[in-house]
Amino acid sequence: MIESRAWEWDKVEEEYWLEPAKEVVGLLERWKKAGYSRILDLGCGLGRHSLLFARSCFSVTGFDLSATGLARLMELAAGERLEVITAVGDLRELPFRDAAFDCVLAYRSIYHSDFQGLSAAVEGVGRVLAPGGEFFANFIARESAYYASGEGATQDERVRMKAEEGGAVLPHCYLGEAELRSLLAGFEIRSMTLDGEGETPGASRYYTVLACALSDRDRGAGSAV
Repeated sequence: MIESRAWEWDKVEEEYWLEPAKEVVGLLERWKKAGYSRILDLGCGLGRHSLLFARSCFSVTGFDLSATGLARLMELAAGERLEVITAVGDLRELPFRDAAFDCVLAYRSIYHSDFQGLSAAVEGVGRVLAPGGEFFANFIARESAYYASGEGATQDERVRMKAEEGGAVLPHCYLGEAELRSLLAGFEIRSMTLDGEGETPGASRYYTVLACALSDRDRGAGSAV
């Protein structure tokens, strides 16, 4: 298994990383209407989305491998008098009880592993998400130009090592649609889209997924079909 690596958040420009993504802003409204209140922000970084949900009175847990990023999140939350729980750890080993959250957000974070690690992370999400809760995540697609170039190749054919903003070189696990659907077999997939080529040469492409956690009974029924 490839070693997990944290972003070097002290080396990036904060302004962009503090602006919530438009699709997550829309997701906030969906989850408010659904009556969800407990959210896990998986790979939260500086916490732009943790802060967004905390402002709407969600019970927020920000989880990341970077203690530096989480420290900055706590500073920002304190400045707005927002309550946010933080936890340092690896996506592959979520230290939370079963069904602890109504919704899990993994915005462009969960694929920073090899396939074994990604599988463990998805399994962990299914465990900590309450039945009927929703999981929103981006998975980096094999249609991305960087994958096709062969740069950063590893022993795992799905994985490329790629430098992120700030200079940290992280694993990226690239999937095709069929492989992704198999990975998410324990969920009901409510939507899955593949974005366009991007605005710059070599831009990454992502499968964006909204999925629902199944009960143990539903999982069993699905496997029996």
